[in-house]
Amino acid sequence: MSYENLYNLTPRAFWNAVDGYWLDKENTDRKEWIRCRWQTCLLMNVTLPKKNQISLKQLVTFDWEKAEDKTEGMATYKETEDRYLAILKRRNKKN
Repeated sequence: MSYENLYNLTPRAFWNAVDGYWLDKENTDRKEWIRCRWQTCLLMNVTLPKKNQISLKQLVTFDWEKAEDKTEGMATYKETEDRYLAILKRRNKKN
């Protein structure tokens, strides 16, 4: 980016560019860590018997994966709909 382009940016556009840069850098770092974990897991599993081989998440679980795992316990759309309909039925019986 040239100086002219930089100084012609609005503050909002500037901070969007900065945020985009850091998100790109973070994604690149994540890809490198995932690749390293994958390579290490393969190298370890080559020497281990089939029954003792480890998975990627057994080797190491990253912080961003822990955050994703928290959403696994969320109800599905169908479960939420069923619960909502049950509440409506109970409410209609009272009236």
